[in-house]
Amino acid sequence: MDSGKSILRWLLIGLGVFLMMQYMPKLFGKSNGDVSLQPLKVESTLLPATRAPERTCDLWSDSYRAEFTTQGASLKHFDLLPAKYRRHGKPIDLSTISDVEMRRQLRLNLRNEAVAAPSDANWQIDFDSVDWTLVAADSKHCVFEYTDPKVHLKKAFSTTARPYEVQLDVEVTNVANKKLRHALTLDTSAWRRQSEVSGGMFSPRPSLSHVECIASDGKAERLRPEDFEPGDFKDAGFAPTPLNQGDFHQAKGAVAVAAVSTPYFTQSLVPVAAPAGVTPVCQLLIEDRWDIARFKSKSEDPNAGGIYRARLAYPAVELEPQKSAAYSAVSYNGPLERKLLSAAGGGQTRLNDLIDLGFFSAIAKVLVGFLLAVHSVIPNWGIAIIVLTLTARTLLFPLSIPSIRSMMKMRELKPEIDALNEKYKDDAQAKGLAQMELWRKHKVNPLKGCLPQLASMPVWFALYTTLQTAVELFNIPFLWFPDLSLPDPLFILPFVIGATSFMQQKMMPMQGDPAQQKMMLYMMPAMFTVFMLFLPAGLGVYMFTNGVLGILQQQLVERHARRSSNNQGLNVTTKPTGAEGGTGRGSSSAKGKART
Repeated sequence: MDSGKSILRWLLIGLGVFLMMQYMPKLFGKSNGDVSLQPLKVESTLLPATRAPERTCDLWSDSYRAEFTTQGASLKHFDLLPAKYRRHGKPIDLSTISDVEMRRQLRLNLRNEAVAAPSDANWQIDFDSVDWTLVAADSKHCVFEYTDPKVHLKKAFSTTARPYEVQLDVEVTNVANKKLRHALTLDTSAWRRQSEVSGGMFSPRPSLSHVECIASDGKAERLRPEDFEPGDFKDAGFAPTPLNQGDFHQAKGAVAVAAVSTPYFTQSLVPVAAPAGVTPVCQLLIEDRWDIARFKSKSEDPNAGGIYRARLAYPAVELEPQKSAAYSAVSYNGPLERKLLSAAGGGQTRLNDLIDLGFFSAIAKVLVGFLLAVHSVIPNWGIAIIVLTLTARTLLFPLSIPSIRSMMKMRELKPEIDALNEKYKDDAQAKGLAQMELWRKHKVNPLKGCLPQLASMPVWFALYTTLQTAVELFNIPFLWFPDLSLPDPLFILPFVIGATSFMQQKMMPMQGDPAQQKMMLYMMPAMFTVFMLFLPAGLGVYMFTNGVLGILQQQLVERHARRSSNNQGLNVTTKPTGAEGGTGRGSSSAKGKART
């Protein structure tokens, strides 16, 4: 191991690489889709020649107000009513595409063009959207019907006993005198401008969105705008199928949930019932929308964005005259609160799998459970984060001891290492061999402290992901932070964390040439300061607490080692050294030697 790289430096670099991998794709995506157009198939948008006046119906519950329209019997607005989910005193509206009838949430289409062309005479209905009649309306039920010479449709929305949940029931009846076919698709969708989902640096912006399918076994497929560049449509997931023309990404396996989600909210569909033998698939698409007549590229259009679509696509069903087919689904539109997701659909859904806890999800789930348990005792999320960090740091403390002791030994050997650096400054190979011999002579093994610390890294990564995806921190004030899910508006915490990181760097045994020492001494604290300018304050509370605890633990171990050495009459130097150098065993200027 190169003597110029200390253990903790590698750990800090590892965390920096993790942050870069986590957020760089969200910043830049792929460049090849900026000018080229997505190879999307033309979707039919056939409407009746004459449109009826629009009527609306509102569902009300303690958690939301949902407005439905007779135009397509679809959702126009979904307002979150709890005070926690208000911005500037107004409820957050999760429905962001109310002005585009053919893309509204909970719109159903009975003519899937992958099954047959829109002109096919055997379709149950001749239009892609129609004006429905509102036949029943109260605060708990909205019932729409549509009838023409070929079909009678009934679409009912109702509240349930659970928050943010809408029950959807659809009945298709063939009133013609011959067998007719329908192939139902049910959509949830959202509109996001490019400016909303890019340029957020390293912060998980509340509007950063993705589309996802959760299979019945819990396996998740999550796709983001960079997965829908023009070249991506050649991938296997976009291959034509009996229910896909080749422009949607079709997930594998039986679908449990289809959703459009952000770090804190989701607009999801859960299939509940369908005709016997009819099983839906989950399909995903993010459509680029920009003015190609006025702008050469998507990035030039200030109003450019994407329509995020997730849908349930059911196989074709043929109905004999006077026969009916019934479908039902649950739509959960709301925050990714774990207890609410667990209860949704009567506890029989996989909505909890919408929370992406990353590679170390098994560890993260334990941390989430502990965080929620702490908050149930101490109803303050900032204090709960501090308690969680304190507990994790304490439990992992035994893994830190070998690393701290290794740093102490390296610090003692610093004068001799400096001498070797000077002696072999022009021969890196000889310098490395001499350092290895010095370590062997004094029984110093840098890896002995490195490996236990690496073993603890999954816990820290899992804790980072846990706090990054915790909607419980959304709109929650703490100290001077108005919202733990947003960056510190005063930029105080980032510089405090930078100072803490600088102190930790100063406590390390700095080795290598002076330029390298100075770079590591100042670069790592500066990097973490920049990161924290954009990361949520909740993560900042964790990082600051973790840094302070790391310093205290190192001081505790060093004091214990110094006391033990003094009792034995040994010489141990524990004075921190930085880029300026330091003293230790073998130095004629060493102070505080224990005398026998």
